[in-house]
Amino acid sequence: MSSLTFTLQENLEAQRELEWRQHGVPESDILFSRNSGMDGRDIRAMRDYSQRGYIIVVRCPNPAARGWHGLLPAKNAATSANSGTWGVAMDKRGRMMVSDYDLMSVWRITTSGAEKIFISAAGGQKRGAYSPQAQSFLLEMNRLLVTKFQHGCQDDFRNAANRGVKPGDRFAAFALLTAK
Repeated sequence: MSSLTFTLQENLEAQRELEWRQHGVPESDILFSRNSGMDGRDIRAMRDYSQRGYIIVVRCPNPAARGWHGLLPAKNAATSANSGTWGVAMDKRGRMMVSDYDLMSVWRITTSGAEKIFISAAGGQKRGAYSPQAQSFLLEMNRLLVTKFQHGCQDDFRNAANRGVKPGDRFAAFALLTAK
């Protein structure tokens, strides 16, 4: 007799995939979630939103995070702990948080090409007033996402503390591509 064993992580991810299918998430978005670590519903939301004429570039979370989206809040900026092999970080009070998505850059497709939307405060600061276009984008996207964006675009921050791109980083780009 052979035994069939599953890890807790595999069981959690299988349950989440079942939920996503019940919410109408396409199989292609579920498959993409396996590589990106993102919630399948969020992949669908960003893909659909890009069809409004946007290019959205996101640094993907730890792949193990995908089962925890919607169950745990997103890791906030005040938490410096890295999400470990489970895709979960703990703050100083012991609260668990899922590895978040880092919004890297956003572009609006126009008749003359792609125009950058700066999603940061004036001068590339993390804190402060964002432009109305940036505010609108973040508000609209976060209404659609399970794991909300926690801040503006990493590529738009002009702070030396910005971690930049590191070996092993994985990115996803959402764009409506049309043939000419």
